[in-house]
Amino acid sequence: MIKIILLVVTLIISIGCSTTKPPVAEYKLSVTTLKQISSSHGCKTKSLKISQAFSSSSLMSLKMSYVQDKHKIYSYSQAQWNNSVNQEVTSQMLKVLRESKLFKNTQNSKSRSKSDLILEITIDDFMQYFTENSTKSHVKVLISMALIDSKTSKVIATSNFKALNNVDSLDASGGVTALDIALGDVLIQSINYLNKVCE
Repeated sequence: MIKIILLVVTLIISIGCSTTKPPVAEYKLSVTTLKQISSSHGCKTKSLKISQAFSSSSLMSLKMSYVQDKHKIYSYSQAQWNNSVNQEVTSQMLKVLRESKLFKNTQNSKSRSKSDLILEITIDDFMQYFTENSTKSHVKVLISMALIDSKTSKVIATSNFKALNNVDSLDASGGVTALDIALGDVLIQSINYLNKVCE
């Protein structure tokens, strides 16, 4: 009788272990400090507010997706973002613009303060791509922005910024590392562009 009980207990434990989900690794974007100090003086007296980035619903979730063979979209089962791409890109843009000292002050969309200018950001692409046979991978970051006069609602300037970067490690970790570099490239492009707009 004891042997039967032990056998049942062992069977239950083994079934429980087999259905346990593997741990999910969380990844955070970590763009290196860019130190893009502005040399322009045209916007030094202007305040800027950054709107929450516009993006597809997939970039508003924690799912980490990738594309295979140009059309098939999958999600990593054991990896996810610790913060949505939408929120993280907005946060990184805010940080870089504050560090650039291009504007008198730079606030996020939740700030109650009034601003002279509004920066609208749209994330058109932020994805890891694999070839059909999964032997190669690259990432693409494509962001567009519009600088708007908050009083008149007129668009002052618009532009698109794009960066491609090859992935060394063909997995989620390699994709995140490559996306970090690509996002940093796009942020530098955007600061340089705004620097010219403000001349």
